Amino acid sequence: MAYEETPYSIPEPSPWWLRGSAIFMSMMCIGMVLQAISGLITPLYLDLMPDDYSELEPFPEDGSQEEIDNWTENEIFWSQTIDYVNSLENMLFYSVIYAIILFFIGLISIPVLWSGNRDLGLKMTSMWFVIYVISQLHLTSMLYLDVGLYPDYDFGSEAGGTAIPDFIESISLLVSVIQILFCNTILFAFLALVYSKTKKQTNFDIPSGFHNSPPSQD
Repeated sequence: MAYEETPYSIPEPSPWWLRGSAIFMSMMCIGMVLQAISGLITPLYLDLMPDDYSELEPFPEDGSQEEIDNWTENEIFWSQTIDYVNSLENMLFYSVIYAIILFFIGLISIPVLWSGNRDLGLKMTSMWFVIYVISQLHLTSMLYLDVGLYPDYDFGSEAGGTAIPDFIESISLLVSVIQILFCNTILFAFLALVYSKTKKQTNFDIPSGFHNSPPSQD
């Protein structure tokens, strides 16, 4: 009875892990294009809004005191809204810059990943992921810490003043942080999976003997 030793061939990783990553990056590039377009068009739309409330509604010079008080209240509301809108432009500018950078990195990585160049493709994908996380943290911090979720409206003591809006903004910030952590954890896990599945096995990666067929006996 003799056992004939069968040479073990190391299987190549499936190319579809990298190709799937290329397809994913192409979808993210589309998202970056939409983000850039939104960041460019929104300021143009906001510039169409008149700064002076009297352009929307003339001051009631001959009106009653109640009409004058209502106009004054609306004018304050409009002024706060315009100030808030103007403060958004800086955040939108950074949003467009991030979108352009991420678009070009993603665009270049697509053919690299599809061609099977693992090292360069995954390095570019990792760079894209790091910049994407930084952009989310930066833009979110600008929105809540610098700009605010909405203008600082004061609804009066009967409606709680600014306490209720401040509470809603705090809850929204917490939800945004959790969302960022959750989504990016999924992206990181996907990237780690691709790293693992596309790694070439070596001779030291000995397959389990429990999955091999027993040697034939002569």
